[in-house]
Amino acid sequence: MNHLTIQHLPELPFDVEESINQLRVNLGFCGDQIKTVVITSSIPNEGKSFIAVYLWKMLAELGSRVLLIDCDLRKSEMRTKYGISSAEKITGIAHYLAGKVELQDAVYETNIPNGYMIPLSAPVANPSILLENPRFSEMIETCAGKFDYVLIDTPPLESVADGLRIAAHADGTVLVVRSGQTSRKLVADAVDKLKRTGTPVLGIALNRVEMQQKGGYYYKRYYYNGYYGRGYGRTNSQKRLAASAENKTGR
Repeated sequence: MNHLTIQHLPELPFDVEESINQLRVNLGFCGDQIKTVVITSSIPNEGKSFIAVYLWKMLAELGSRVLLIDCDLRKSEMRTKYGISSAEKITGIAHYLAGKVELQDAVYETNIPNGYMIPLSAPVANPSILLENPRFSEMIETCAGKFDYVLIDTPPLESVADGLRIAAHADGTVLVVRSGQTSRKLVADAVDKLKRTGTPVLGIALNRVEMQQKGGYYYKRYYYNGYYGRGYGRTNSQKRLAASAENKTGR
């Protein structure tokens, strides 16, 4: 199997790491049937990729076999932001969907134990045709059978329709919302769009919250600070997920 090295994954402050851990625990409350999870947002710069990468890392380090798929085909910054590199030429999701490689050639081991990736080697100008290719649904189905979790990072929902196409193939979606920036209307619109795909909204990750710490410091540098659920036709397990998160954050 091919190998990727991820060079830029700094340790998080304790409170931020605990929030990611709470998200991991809450995801488990959704049940064993939730294996493929889309991480998305309404608009750019809400921190969805940050949450996807660090949730993937934590799940892997705690023993789950986890695959992270970079499906932000138009404008992904994951490779540059996290220093993802390989000794060989990277052939990832676009190569597979275009029929240039087989799936085993697009899946990479990483230097995170139990952490696997299907990377994006370069942005794709018009990925709609690739996402509508039957190879996409085959990829999701095959990977769900081989990994404990499959996390899928998608484009923002308000920018292009790609995220909704991808979400339709997943077991559930976590919507990332930037605190104090993203309007309620944008969030409601995003939830309505996801509901039309038939994919459950597992919860909302409230991101970039300024949480005052002892001594007057704020963790503004790091993104993830809270996890919230809302009543969008959730199952009982999803309601427990929300209740647990809201009790923790107290916000």
